[in-house]
Amino acid sequence: MPIKLIAIDIDGTLIDSNHQLHQQNIDALQKKAAEGVKIVLCSGRPMIGMLPFVEQLGLIAENEYTISYNGALVQHNADQKTLIEHTLSYADFQKITQLGQQLKLKMHILDRDYMYTPNRQISEYTVFDAYATQMPLQYCPLAEMPKTSYSKIMFVDQAELLERAIPQIPAELYNDYTMLHSMPFFFEFLNKEASKGRAVRDLAEMLNIQQHEIMAIGDNENDLDMLTYAGVGVAMANASDNAKKAANVITKSNDQQGVAYAVETWA
Repeated sequence: MPIKLIAIDIDGTLIDSNHQLHQQNIDALQKKAAEGVKIVLCSGRPMIGMLPFVEQLGLIAENEYTISYNGALVQHNADQKTLIEHTLSYADFQKITQLGQQLKLKMHILDRDYMYTPNRQISEYTVFDAYATQMPLQYCPLAEMPKTSYSKIMFVDQAELLERAIPQIPAELYNDYTMLHSMPFFFEFLNKEASKGRAVRDLAEMLNIQQHEIMAIGDNENDLDMLTYAGVGVAMANASDNAKKAANVITKSNDQQGVAYAVETWA
């Protein structure tokens, strides 16, 4: 059966090490889109940080979709309205940030509009994330955080500090939240129902697309369930070992336009 939906991670997958989208990837994906294949970008980024690539691919239309915040939101590309939402509550915020304080880790919190940091000395990793995703960054003490819903909460610190702290997270919290390493210096908390794989599944069901008609392409730990769920899971040559194990096939690296190679070879 032909592939009808291609779900693609951005960082480390669609764009190269210089954070550029190569014309070869654009051409390959636009060709598939012209054939009627749904091209769905799936990222830990907020929608604002995905829009430049959505626009470059020519995917601004009412019947085009994007999966943001590692699956917390599925949104229409044309007007950014939310189709599917799995977010965190203020009670979740209190529980997770209290844990962060106990573990002495820096953190930041995201809703749809802002990235908030309670750290007066703002972490270099928070600055990096805000720059990469184009999210407005605000300093906000935990006690003054708006009581809203949150897309995700992130522990952001040196990789070795996270590696020491993560085993101290109470086991029962893994039943309450989706937790994942998106980068060595990022550890994320999301709604239990939020993940790239679940978001791809839910969107595909709404579009009446079968599991075996889906290709997913990724490189990191937050791509694992997406790679496992898809009929054709494709890991980049630069992917983590776990991503390669979860995939059916391995394409070229992100610096060698591995997305274009995968689409032209297996879709």
